[in-house]
Amino acid sequence: MKIFLIGYEGSKQILPASSYLIEKYLPQMFDVNFLNFGDYDENNLYRGNYVKLDDTQVDGSSAWSKYLREYFETLDDEYVIFALDDFLLCRELDEKVYDALLNEMNSNKKVACAKLGISPSYRPHEYQIIREEDGVSIFYLNDNASYSASTQYSIWRRESLIDILYHTVDAWSFELSGSEYLNSTGQKVIGSTTTCLPYSESSAMSNRQPSKISVLGVPNETVDDMIEKKILCKSDLILGQPIQASAPSYIDCKDKEVFGIEDIHDDEYKRYCNFVRKVVKNNDCEKRY
Repeated sequence: MKIFLIGYEGSKQILPASSYLIEKYLPQMFDVNFLNFGDYDENNLYRGNYVKLDDTQVDGSSAWSKYLREYFETLDDEYVIFALDDFLLCRELDEKVYDALLNEMNSNKKVACAKLGISPSYRPHEYQIIREEDGVSIFYLNDNASYSASTQYSIWRRESLIDILYHTVDAWSFELSGSEYLNSTGQKVIGSTTTCLPYSESSAMSNRQPSKISVLGVPNETVDDMIEKKILCKSDLILGQPIQASAPSYIDCKDKEVFGIEDIHDDEYKRYCNFVRKVVKNNDCEKRY
């Protein structure tokens, strides 16, 4: 299956790390493609192809959906995996979960999307578990669930993805109004309480922490390996992307189970960060944070 990871000019700095982790954690059966604007030296990629959508992103973020829609319309794949390019993978793909989700999509044509990441497995009020398949719990999102359409790693029925892109303009509206639209169509979104592809929902890059890169959830030995290979700069690394607070530095907190950072007052966010680390270690989403 083809994977398409969309970025922008400023996100190119994360492509070496993103591609390194993809090479480390994803089987070779996936055809990985990084979508962006302008030129890029593919020698900086450890895995995947670079696809130039245009010389520049004409009309900026307001043309995000248009560029993607026009690109996906050139394909003939029934399914694609789609996400932003700065979600850093934390562990190997669970192929049993992946196969169970894909089987469910093949058996029910109303399923538009299968979530591969941690979210929304820790929000049990938003879904109903409908089946156990070979030890894998499959859930269907409720018709009013938030973020049914998201820029997180998901298997999409390509035609359904294109349809949503026709009803949105940028990444933010894709997740907000796109979710409302998807929920209104009668199509279904599925996932599993066992995470298929663990990574932190806190993207690696954010305007909240300019010039910093979050490596929340990525095993310390893997982060240290990327530092040694000069893929990442140690002084740039943080853990998470908290709102209205500075993120803890990787150097200071990489070995702490609970972030003891006094200026982060959001206990819910601290619980989420620890939850991500636990999922990465043992993939137990049944133990909600």
